[in-house]
Amino acid sequence: MTPAPSAVSAGMAVQRVRDDLLARGLVAGLTAEFLAGITRFARPPEPELDALAAAAGGLAARLADGRAGDDDLPLLTRVLYFAGHAGVLADAGLRTPAYDVRGSYRDNLAAPLGPRLPERPRAGGGRRWRVLGRAVGFPIGVPACVLNGGAEEVRHNARNGWSVLTYKTVRSRAHEPNRRPNWAFASRSTASFPPGAAVEVVADPWDWVDPGAPEVSTVNSFGVPSPAPEEWMADLERSLAVLDDDQLLLVSVMGEDADGGGIGALVADFARTARMAEEAGAPVVELNLSCPNTLDRSASGVKPPLCLDADAAVAVVEGVRRALGDRTGLVAKLSWLDEGRLAALVPRLAPLVDGIAGINTLQGVVRRSDGEPTFPGRRLAGVSGIAARDSALDFTRRLVALREGGGAHFDVLAMGGVTDVASCAALFALGADAVQSASGAFADPYLARDCIAALGATLPRAVEGDR
Repeated sequence: MTPAPSAVSAGMAVQRVRDDLLARGLVAGLTAEFLAGITRFARPPEPELDALAAAAGGLAARLADGRAGDDDLPLLTRVLYFAGHAGVLADAGLRTPAYDVRGSYRDNLAAPLGPRLPERPRAGGGRRWRVLGRAVGFPIGVPACVLNGGAEEVRHNARNGWSVLTYKTVRSRAHEPNRRPNWAFASRSTASFPPGAAVEVVADPWDWVDPGAPEVSTVNSFGVPSPAPEEWMADLERSLAVLDDDQLLLVSVMGEDADGGGIGALVADFARTARMAEEAGAPVVELNLSCPNTLDRSASGVKPPLCLDADAAVAVVEGVRRALGDRTGLVAKLSWLDEGRLAALVPRLAPLVDGIAGINTLQGVVRRSDGEPTFPGRRLAGVSGIAARDSALDFTRRLVALREGGGAHFDVLAMGGVTDVASCAALFALGADAVQSASGAFADPYLARDCIAALGATLPRAVEGDR
């Protein structure tokens, strides 16, 4: 198991990485591998490419002759990540992004990136919190995304302290991911968009944000890929088996009207997929009513989130609730909705669900610095991280107020812009029962550990242990 970065100085970590690279004979080819990685999907402008090449070459020279030191750690992390050697960083206990943006969705499922803590971090005093009727060790987790796409990733995240995990959205039939690239940093987006504002982001495939930086934003366009049911059901059973008894795995499902049968066909497919998840052991099913990346034949290339159609969303939730057993929890996941839409939808959902989750990524125009779409053929994509923080705070505040003012209780699973301890605490302070992070978990493998250390002794509403 790898040590936490606080256990060793940056200089010691750099020396350890250098020794590992030399032992594997990787230093000589490092610059070429880095350049191949950053130009895999598009080519930076020549001045920028030349500067990156010079920086990587200088680093390789310092590694070779033993001059690399503490100040080289940020560049070393970037170079090794894009060169395909992030595992060397993880072996030294260093922060590295948890997904290989160069690789395929399938490749990433098989081999989670990033260090794994030797012991799962826990709140002191045996404290637990109630989430969706289950006691969990600390109510922080990773939402439905590629970071929870399979049993190995669930195991990896659970060990690093994430205890409210949502298995990546599955379907009733196999569905391939969108064409690569699928995920990228948006290094220019270091502040939040105002709630409801039009979102337009510039993001190049070679963009970079240092792991652990709270100002991180990312963009993605996966298209909700899914293995065939026989594959994901078996993997879901394995995923459930790797969790401790105070960790919770929800399963996100999506239906589709593949043959143009209308709302009845859509509801039936949602219900069919939810029942398969229940059959595989899912204690809670989450309905993905919020995805901004479902392909369409429109000019934008994607459909709007389903929750924008209140009648369709309610029909889906009603149909799934009827299809599931009484012991299976049900959560509806929403995108950011304006005041009128949310106020009209939540009272209709509240009697039907055990929880409401939100927000999903913001749908926005995402382009490279040369003006072309970051994701070929898809002008619109999902934007998350700090760029979505104010929208998440606004949504959570209004959602909790609607819960308090209504007649039916439901848990609030809040997410959006959670990239450090302060942003996690802010959502709890608004009344969230659990907080999840995708971009933050992608960019900082130790985020859950840090949140537990900072908040584990003081977060209110604990139901077991010291209060």
